[in-house]
Amino acid sequence: MAKEYLVALFPRTRRVMINGQYMGITNTKLELESGPYEVTLGPPDNFTPEKHDIDLRDTASLKPRVVVFEVAS
Repeated sequence: MAKEYLVALFPRTRRVMINGQYMGITNTKLELESGPYEVTLGPPDNFTPEKHDIDLRDTASLKPRVVVFEVAS
């Protein structure tokens, strides 16, 4: 399978969960295999949206897929 790249953006450092497992931290590039993923953040649950469902394909190290989480008010 091809190597793909993902960055989960959030204003604070937070653990990133991919398919229910912690795989890295926010605002850093993660290297994954291509395919479908559910991306969310670790606690506390003060972010929106709750999750991103993505199909990770056609990325490059210099052009990762970016998902954005915001602080929930």
